[in-house]
Amino acid sequence: MQRWLIALGIVVGALILGRLVSALMRSLAKRTKWEIANFIADSIGAPVMVFVMVFGLRVAFESLTFQASTRELLMKGTTFFVGVILTWLLVRAYDAVHQGLFLPYARRPETAIDLHVFSVLQTVVSVLLWAIGLASALASIGFEVTAVLAGLGIGGVAIALASQDTVSNFFGGLIVLTQRPFKVGDRIAVAGVDGWVQHLGFRTTIIKNWYGRDITVPNTQFTNSMVTNIDSQSCYYFEVRPRLDPRTTPAQLVEALKICRQVVLDHQDMLDEISWEAVDKIGHGYIEVEFWYAVSKWSPDERERFPNEYQKQCMAKTAVNLELLRRFEAAGIVLALPMDVHWNVEVERGAGPTRLEPPQGLRLGPTLGPTPGQLGGPGGPVGPAGLPQPGH
Repeated sequence: MQRWLIALGIVVGALILGRLVSALMRSLAKRTKWEIANFIADSIGAPVMVFVMVFGLRVAFESLTFQASTRELLMKGTTFFVGVILTWLLVRAYDAVHQGLFLPYARRPETAIDLHVFSVLQTVVSVLLWAIGLASALASIGFEVTAVLAGLGIGGVAIALASQDTVSNFFGGLIVLTQRPFKVGDRIAVAGVDGWVQHLGFRTTIIKNWYGRDITVPNTQFTNSMVTNIDSQSCYYFEVRPRLDPRTTPAQLVEALKICRQVVLDHQDMLDEISWEAVDKIGHGYIEVEFWYAVSKWSPDERERFPNEYQKQCMAKTAVNLELLRRFEAAGIVLALPMDVHWNVEVERGAGPTRLEPPQGLRLGPTLGPTPGQLGGPGGPVGPAGLPQPGH
């Protein structure tokens, strides 16, 4: 009975000692200026207390008299639990370092590492620590770990063959997290899906499209398909190709190019240094002007003027197009209007080769003119003075 009382006293003393050690660590951590020390002390307080208690339990068992087999079982049990508790302590210590050091660094705006990379790192390190700790604890009590690892290897191969898609999706997500072609919140286009990344997981990624619908994309798509990070652009590029009347004079073409450039300079949301203007093409019934311009990228500070980036792009395109129309009209520059012209021409038989001309008084518009299939063929009705009626 006396030995049992002594053993009980040892256990109670170990419990009190564990609490004292845990409280002492927290007190010392608060006195330091390192915030990481507080994280570590709070995280490992419980494992330290349990470790001291299990150690006291082992000492109490040694003070008692048991049969050889029972003593051996109790010693192996406490040894195994000590190994598990030490592993628990290491995992909690790493979690504290992760929470107090890595996460604040990842949340900085200037950091080059995405927050999800640290989340993956935390999971991987925790799994490795538990695997090594449990293997060491089993080995300390004489368990054949190599046989277990061999069995796990064979089972792992079977599982991998049965879940190839899941494994490929996992590694696809891992590649995305490490290479960082995009991050949460970016607008991307992949496999026919265009939208904003909402969540990036190990197996799938959720993208919200323009209709507000969440689309789940397997991570293999990011390794097997081309991924376009639309938000990586520094500005928004737009192209306008106004087609002018073919009777536009060279002087008017020069004026049209100047108008395009001046529209960019006069608009506050345009980038003055980025614009291209050229007479690009002289086609059948039109002269085409090529005009490129750039709009500054939307930022949350502009939310009062533009609720979102798409609204800014729409308003900028509308302003440019309307201003071009106003200034072209003021300068007497006419746009080419497509129209098909048909006319009936009677040819006297036996007159020989004849050059077919439009009826007298027909004034060809911007894109008016006969096609080879229309010459001499049946056409629509002709109005007064040979002018084609509307719609023909």
